[in-house]
Amino acid sequence: MKRINLTAKIIILLFLAALISLLLAGCRGIFYIPGASYGYYIWEEDSKVFVEWSVDRKDSKFDGRISTDGKITRYKLKEWEEENDVIKVGEDKINFSATLDSKDYSDGFSFTVQDHTYLDFDLKINDGYDLSRINVGGFLENPENNIFRIEKDYFDQLKMKDWYQKRPFSEFFSKLFSNKYFTFIYLFILGIIIIEILRVTVLARRRRKIVWVAISYTMLILVEICIYFILRFLVR
Repeated sequence: MKRINLTAKIIILLFLAALISLLLAGCRGIFYIPGASYGYYIWEEDSKVFVEWSVDRKDSKFDGRISTDGKITRYKLKEWEEENDVIKVGEDKINFSATLDSKDYSDGFSFTVQDHTYLDFDLKINDGYDLSRINVGGFLENPENNIFRIEKDYFDQLKMKDWYQKRPFSEFFSKLFSNKYFTFIYLFILGIIIIEILRVTVLARRRRKIVWVAISYTMLILVEICIYFILRFLVR
């Protein structure tokens, strides 16, 4: 029975490792759940730029403009309702307006563009801007400006970034390091609690209990120091 449990744990760990590896593999495609996710999702795949949007089962209006210094050669609509949704595609710009409701969860389109150096996006939800609802690339980067620009090689550069430089990892590590006093005090208190639980349970039955407790606290301090330098390296 113990051998079976160990095998099951190993299989679960391998599955989780494989899943994490796939998530960290790069910026190909994007994941969102129509009817649960809310906002715009923009990515590039096979030389096509995808612009899609989704709502969490409530009425919303999505409209925007995309312009470029290149030439838009072709486009394809996704789940488009002609009576409620409008799109106008020119040689160097796209204008669209679409509505979603409790029965229509998502819309979108894809297009190809040639000889360009940038794409400018002006995207609105319910006639207003909400940058936290605009997600760019497989790691869901949020733009900093209402009208934002994506350079031609943006998605290629994003693929080349180390995993810890990509969102949400970069934001997570930056927040930990920016409030490092709270982070390290919290981890130290958590470590003390774990050590004390071990002291009255596992270590209580061991000889030289004081030595083991001293070793545990020394290890806790070394772990804190290692975390400090790791975070400092990750957010440099």
